[in-house]
Amino acid sequence: MTNTIKYSLSFLVAVIILFFINERLQSKHTIQSGKIFVEDVEKIYKIQISENDKVLELLKTDSTWSIVQADSLIVKENQLNRIFEKIIPLKKEMLITNKKEKWEKFGVDDSLGRHFKLFDKSEKELVHYIFGNSGQDYQHNYIRENNTSEVYRTNDNVYFLLNSNVTYWGNKPKKPENDETLESDK
Repeated sequence: MTNTIKYSLSFLVAVIILFFINERLQSKHTIQSGKIFVEDVEKIYKIQISENDKVLELLKTDSTWSIVQADSLIVKENQLNRIFEKIIPLKKEMLITNKKEKWEKFGVDDSLGRHFKLFDKSEKELVHYIFGNSGQDYQHNYIRENNTSEVYRTNDNVYFLLNSNVTYWGNKPKKPENDETLESDK
């Protein structure tokens, strides 16, 4: 074998080895499950949204949802549907960082972020995510699962749906119109 062939084969083997090393390092950044909630949505009996010191809880009794902090309000169905249509099927697109020092930059530390928790019938926590909306990217959010350090970018912006104001989620019940009909009968 000539020296040229030996060098060429050595170079080819080195490139192949570097390729496999690179593949192994890249596989650590692969997301196991893109969706933030992979269980059956029928298991959800309580939704908790919190930001700073404001907490909102939506509680399912039988098939009816109510607002724990304001039981006199009627839950807006369209707002509740948006949770099940937009937030729960939300996907993690890409890993942004796994360094705790960068949480504040993406708004996903415990004090800056908006917390989104789902519970089952026995009050067992199903998921707990912290959403952040820092930076110039208005089409996506940053998300971190509680008790993990990994920050992901989501496939959609749902930050505005994580509102902890009770008036965002509920309306006052309409007064019955019977008073007017009674007066007209007189």
